[in-house]
Amino acid sequence: MEYLLLHGETPVIEFEIDKESRFISRLNILNEVFCPINQKGDEEVKNTMLNYWLGNRCIPNSREGIERIRKYYKMNEIKDIMLANNGLSLSDHYWIDKKPFRNKWDKINLFENKYDERIGKVIFDKKLKIVESADRTEPSPEACTGGRIRKKWVNEKGNNYLIKSGSGIGKQEPFNEYFVTLLLNELNFKHVKYDLIYDNNEYASKCLCVSDINKEMVSADDLKLKYGLSKSYESLKLLSEEKRNLEFIDSLNKMIIIDFMIENTDRHWQNFGIIRDSKTGSWIESIPLFDNGYSFWNNDFIDINRISESQSFKEYNIDNMNYVNMEYYVKKIPKMEELFDVAFENYQNKERKNDLRNAIISKKEELIDYLEKCERRTST
Repeated sequence: MEYLLLHGETPVIEFEIDKESRFISRLNILNEVFCPINQKGDEEVKNTMLNYWLGNRCIPNSREGIERIRKYYKMNEIKDIMLANNGLSLSDHYWIDKKPFRNKWDKINLFENKYDERIGKVIFDKKLKIVESADRTEPSPEACTGGRIRKKWVNEKGNNYLIKSGSGIGKQEPFNEYFVTLLLNELNFKHVKYDLIYDNNEYASKCLCVSDINKEMVSADDLKLKYGLSKSYESLKLLSEEKRNLEFIDSLNKMIIIDFMIENTDRHWQNFGIIRDSKTGSWIESIPLFDNGYSFWNNDFIDINRISESQSFKEYNIDNMNYVNMEYYVKKIPKMEELFDVAFENYQNKERKNDLRNAIISKKEELIDYLEKCERRTST
């Protein structure tokens, strides 16, 4: 099966997928600027990298409601679902065409054309009957949206929004997103704004799409793959210096601080990165802080004394703090319990709500002590 990876109107990689294994069997790089994989190494290495990149482009098997999506498309393999939707995403401008290569970017991209919103509706409302639709006229961005929790894209008056549910018994994520939005406002850190909404008889978070027809998101994981980086703070800092974009280093430092403040355990390398000019490929700025739902002991036992694990650099969030000077970025710890009262006003688990509030007060006191120690070290 012969395919063409394109970026907008630019052909990037010709490749073939083995029908049996669904792995890359051959590729030919056509464009270096927008090539998403490192061009060093032999063909087998490049095949492996492209297969990894395509795998990350698929809706994950862990997505809540994935069986309903499989039924909708009459497909079992998530890569087949992704390819059936031309690999189109609302995060970037990559897409995939299948031989005889007849599609055009201006007619197929999701930023300027209508897309299928039925999958998201089916996932959020289990009462809706699934109408199998292997032959559709409109692709869906759901096929290339990552994450475990239920989510859906909607277009309102020409703007694309991502709506995300809560999960587990606590269903805490939407409230966390709203709380962290309020906290980042207080800290004056650049961030994606999340609103708390009530949708289909449940609370969910809602945010505006970061990418558009002129700019796109490139995750840190994709930067690692493209430039052959190690998974470290130092490698990203060096790349930022080479690109003469020191703002990215600044954003990493703020990310480390906020993850420590909110006990974030989900800052993997798909959850931060840079924004790129979709025409030239040049860096514009860092992606505003986003996806903070897995924080404050989400769906777990609340324990203020437990050290929160990190997926970004070091093993724990507290260890990442060795990279930054907190007092440079934070002058005063906000009144987090007041922000909590606003964000969690409608949280329905009363017992957990009370425990969370007490834990956040304790966390605030811990942060005040930490900041004071930083300031004393600096002064001496």
